[in-house]
Amino acid sequence: MNENPPARPDPETLSRLQRSIREPSRGHPAYLERRSLARALQELADLLEHGLILDLGCGVKPYEPMLARPGDRWMGVDHPLTMQGSYGVYTLADVFADCHQLPFPDGHFDSVICTQVLEHVAEPERVLREAARVLRPGGVLLLTAPMLWPLHEEPHDFFRYTRYGLHHLLARAGFTVEREIQRGGGAAALGQALLDLHFARARLSLPGKVYQQLLCRLVNLVCLGLDRLVPARRLTLGWAMAARKQPPVGTTPA
Repeated sequence: MNENPPARPDPETLSRLQRSIREPSRGHPAYLERRSLARALQELADLLEHGLILDLGCGVKPYEPMLARPGDRWMGVDHPLTMQGSYGVYTLADVFADCHQLPFPDGHFDSVICTQVLEHVAEPERVLREAARVLRPGGVLLLTAPMLWPLHEEPHDFFRYTRYGLHHLLARAGFTVEREIQRGGGAAALGQALLDLHFARARLSLPGKVYQQLLCRLVNLVCLGLDRLVPARRLTLGWAMAARKQPPVGTTPA
């Protein structure tokens, strides 16, 4: 564990980066994914237990401004091996640690947030058991995970998840799912995959940037419309779930 993370980015850069994740432009290739994540977390926010909150695989803590209330303490954990493939020096981790073995005592947190991290861990059930361990009884886990997404942050990209798989893992870790949100339908999943594969790692000229904006806006608009007209649950970008830590056997919840 390393408790001395690198210097923080300047506040303006940080705010702009956080906002681009929560409120993406319609011309961004990841608009459908980022929009679905922010909206799902907003729909689950009322179940969050406030107080001491752990952001597991925090990156730049994009959802803290959206979910935290005055008086909350929001602590971020990141892993150096995988963060370099995402936000690198921009990480806002308060602690560096492997989420398979968290450096916190039992029952330390009121809530845990884990967004788009579970696909990057080699032993997801172990990570969820650790999340349960550091939560107090009755504490809440807000979890998102992808069902359809191209390879990223390689080679640390191991799994994709159906709703049934997430329910299975959460139950084995001692959680009860209280609410689930499907993140987009089949059209959004396919449209997002098309845009990501088309523009991934592309270095665009000015005409290329104009083309990207126009194509992204068109695809994003059409996919949102198709999902409203023909909603589908067989294919989706992923799932978001709010799950509560079950009290020990033989005890009565407060």
